[in-house]
Amino acid sequence: MADEKSNENDETVAVSNEALLKAEAYIEADEGATNRLFGWAGKISTAIAVVMSIFHLYAAYAIVPTQELRYIHVAFTLVLSFLLFPLATRFRNRVRWWDIVPGIVAVGTIVYALWGGDDFTDRATVPEHMDVVVGIVFIMLLLEATRRTTGLIMPVVSLFFVAYAMLGPHLPAPWTHRGYDLPRLVGHLFITLEGIFGVAVDVSATLIILFTIYGAFLAQSGAGKFFIDFSLALMGNKPNAAGRTVVLSSFLLGGPSGSGVATTVMIGTVAYPMLKKAGFEKNAAGGLLAAGGLGAILSPPVLGAAAFLIAEFLKISYLDVIWMATIPTCLYYLSLLIMVEIDAKRFGAHDVNFKPEMTIGQMTRRYGFHFISLIAVVIFMLIGYSPSLSVFYATAVTFALSFLRRETALVPRKLVKALADGSIGALNAATTCACAGIVVGVVTLTGPGLKFSSIVIAYAGGSLLLTAIYTALIVWVIGLAVPGTAPYITCAVIRAPALVKHGGPDY
Repeated sequence: MADEKSNENDETVAVSNEALLKAEAYIEADEGATNRLFGWAGKISTAIAVVMSIFHLYAAYAIVPTQELRYIHVAFTLVLSFLLFPLATRFRNRVRWWDIVPGIVAVGTIVYALWGGDDFTDRATVPEHMDVVVGIVFIMLLLEATRRTTGLIMPVVSLFFVAYAMLGPHLPAPWTHRGYDLPRLVGHLFITLEGIFGVAVDVSATLIILFTIYGAFLAQSGAGKFFIDFSLALMGNKPNAAGRTVVLSSFLLGGPSGSGVATTVMIGTVAYPMLKKAGFEKNAAGGLLAAGGLGAILSPPVLGAAAFLIAEFLKISYLDVIWMATIPTCLYYLSLLIMVEIDAKRFGAHDVNFKPEMTIGQMTRRYGFHFISLIAVVIFMLIGYSPSLSVFYATAVTFALSFLRRETALVPRKLVKALADGSIGALNAATTCACAGIVVGVVTLTGPGLKFSSIVIAYAGGSLLLTAIYTALIVWVIGLAVPGTAPYITCAVIRAPALVKHGGPDY
């Protein structure tokens, strides 16, 4: 019996291809492509995603006019959202006419806007009848695409702000404002670069998608597998190895992925059985994996999508955001390590011996180049390149270094997968940013930020602490059902003025 237990504990723990495929399926079910398409539908959607990634990589290096870049980015986003996210769960894994037609119409609305050129943009305040019709159709398609990718919350919030803009004269004080008719509102949201195609979409088109492509290149080159195996080899013979391995691998994998769910699932397929074997209670093991994965949204160098918006809204360098996130990240993972030690004693967890595929030295010599790929983006920013160029060059470095080992080389099949996954991984953030543009557009048009600030200050009795608490509660409520980008954008334009008015620093 003792021998059986010893053999069980000495099992080799490594990341198998089957585990990675299972992780990929879970990620797609939760935050990626809900539809798993094959045949002609799969080839077409993959081709569109690859072209989208190539276009954005080109735009990072070359010069693409701002308006064209933002409009084309949203066009790609809408087409892929309709193809890869079903109308409802029961329609999964097949493309139907109601997925194809909206995508074609969405492209038509963007072509209409781009074809109009300067004459089109000059009509923003007094749009023609056709401009209004096309704009309404586009906004409806955007709301539906956002509903498919992120749920109902963000579209409902956006419609609330649209109603606020149109019903201004009929609202009670202090919410009253002059109000705007439908043509004026549609013109501002659809034609100008202060509405849907504003700052949030610009960040999505110039930074977020590039970092998701970078993360996909790292994943396809085997960096994720290496970081997990490296953690297992490093911690395998240490006390409380199971829990510490989860924390270390979460830190290493979460940094380049920027996705909490992806990190949790990737590590969980390997570490959950290991934690149970070590004696961790089921819920404690699941909680540790979830907490470790969620650290990805504040771990440099990628962080979450909201980090790029923070840099753009505050007009500071993305490198500054990385530095500001460093201390919270260290404190976060330190707290996880402390929690691991407490849980280990609480549940009487015992040591689990691992037999890694190779020693830590051999693993580092063979695959240590993944660390260079990981820090390349920061190095380029330190040299002085812009964030978009830095991630472009870091992606190129990752591609080149992958050929140091035959098994990690980004051969055409893996390269296509990386390019497709990069675009698909950005869809949630891209639709959220575009839909949040409705909120931002209404705020810039009607100016409710100052009114909200006055109301919040009145309720808080002039207390900065209470104002901060009210703001935190609103962020928490909105963030319960949508990605982090949505609550940040909403509160940055609505609640931040109240904090600044109280004397709070910009950052």
